[in-house]
Amino acid sequence: MRTTDRAFGLDAGTIVAVSTAICLASRHALVMDVVVALVLGLRCALWLALPRAQRSAAWLELLLFALCLGVGAFNDWNSVTRRRVYDYAVPLEAPALSLVPLWMLLYWGMIVRFMISLLTWSRLGLEARRPRAATLAALLVLVAVTRQTIYRLYQDPLWSWLPFLAALALALVVLRPDRRRLALLGATLLLGPAVEALYIQVGHLHVYRLGWLGGVPVWIALWWVLAVLVLDALLGALALRLQPEPGRAVQQPLR
Repeated sequence: MRTTDRAFGLDAGTIVAVSTAICLASRHALVMDVVVALVLGLRCALWLALPRAQRSAAWLELLLFALCLGVGAFNDWNSVTRRRVYDYAVPLEAPALSLVPLWMLLYWGMIVRFMISLLTWSRLGLEARRPRAATLAALLVLVAVTRQTIYRLYQDPLWSWLPFLAALALALVVLRPDRRRLALLGATLLLGPAVEALYIQVGHLHVYRLGWLGGVPVWIALWWVLAVLVLDALLGALALRLQPEPGRAVQQPLR
């Protein structure tokens, strides 16, 4: 399950296009609805136009994007509409149903899909690492614990981010990422919050409490790194069900 250069470039270009629209037109809900729908539709059309050897089956991509949309949109809707951890500062199409713009819920599907493309990009050369079931379960517990703590402590200057730091430290000890992964995590620590700061400062998209890093709180910076670690582990677990590539030795599971 490798992402080719052309497929990755297509997903990266989609993120850049929507990010540009956020910076220029986030105050216009109808414009953003149309732009995001068109950009994602164009992405799908161009993806289908890729040679069959450079992409997966259409039904599999549709299923994957639906899963990414469900996870990303639900997490944002739950954090904002139910928990009020942060707020969107742009017009809402259906405030009685969601305090997140509808176009943003759709965009979250692409954000999660892009993260998968990045982790599986052939250019990065990340070797598949297949965690044991107990390791994967422990990582999911860390995610659940950090989500529950932020729902309750998002306004605390110290405890809003300490659980994320502890969870990240534990995940690093358990997974022992190699140098390539450490480099990717370092880039995530810088670029993830930087993109959010762009959305906040230029696009005026949303507002966090304790936004010390250009409007972004410390816990979000740590959460981006933890999310990449966990998603990488989940993709490794999925690889257990796939046939090993010819000529490549099956790697030993992590502890």
